[in-house]
Amino acid sequence: MIETVAHQEKKPTHNVLIVTGLSGAGKTSVMRTLEDVGFYCVDNLPVPLISTFLKLAFHDSARFAKVALGIDARGEQFLSNFINEINNVKRDIASCDLKIIFVNAREQTILKRFQETRRKHPLCDGVSLESAIEKEKQLMEPIMSLADVTLDTDILNIHELRSMIRTRFAVDPHQELVVNVVSFGFKHGVPSESNLVYDVRFLPNPYFVPAIKAYDGRTEIIQQFLFDQAAVQEYWQRLTDFLRYSLEKFYQEGRFFVTVAIGCTGGKHRSVTFAEKLHKESWPHIRFLVTHRDLGKE
Repeated sequence: MIETVAHQEKKPTHNVLIVTGLSGAGKTSVMRTLEDVGFYCVDNLPVPLISTFLKLAFHDSARFAKVALGIDARGEQFLSNFINEINNVKRDIASCDLKIIFVNAREQTILKRFQETRRKHPLCDGVSLESAIEKEKQLMEPIMSLADVTLDTDILNIHELRSMIRTRFAVDPHQELVVNVVSFGFKHGVPSESNLVYDVRFLPNPYFVPAIKAYDGRTEIIQQFLFDQAAVQEYWQRLTDFLRYSLEKFYQEGRFFVTVAIGCTGGKHRSVTFAEKLHKESWPHIRFLVTHRDLGKE
């Protein structure tokens, strides 16, 4: 009996995305979103360095599993250099799964964006903006035909674009939204980095109960004092219902970090208690961190 062993092709272990397209079409937004979902991103890398850079990036000392390279059309040899480098990568780096993303938009859209930002088009030397856009469009047409994914940003707003990139290219489609819950005292000022601010100063204040005022909101005695009261329980329910809704919207928008600030008068009792209780919550694709900014300042 003769046994044969089927040759199993080794699966690629590195993801490489080449992000290119028309200037002003939205490559920067794509690169930022890829960075959010875990890609090591390098923008405006010279085309002749693509294969050399990837060999270094995948060396044992670096071990980048996911790399995204932003490439602009610059120089007369761009097209031939680009095709040569792509072929070199596919030939020399067997562990590399390479895909090209082409970011596209209509001429009028690009013209409007450059006029609004007043930035210089990369091919605008000695010619009008309209001529530079047309020249780049002709230069990039063969690249567009090679693309694995074409994104038309005329029909996508920034939130839709982020959501599409995250859904398609995140290795973990269930990327977490990290929520930093900051307790603070209003007398020390509102945290400037806050996305959402909740004021709990109207709730019963342990500060006016001499037997427990020395304790802070991390302790069971303060937490029990507050949550034994119906007003606190009701507000907690309303706050968490609204916060769940808000964080879900942040997540759908493609955000990965949000700061929620909860304030009382001094930042010792009520705000700390609420921040600690949120920290113990377990919500889908949400991870809570906690910071007590003003604890100890009293």
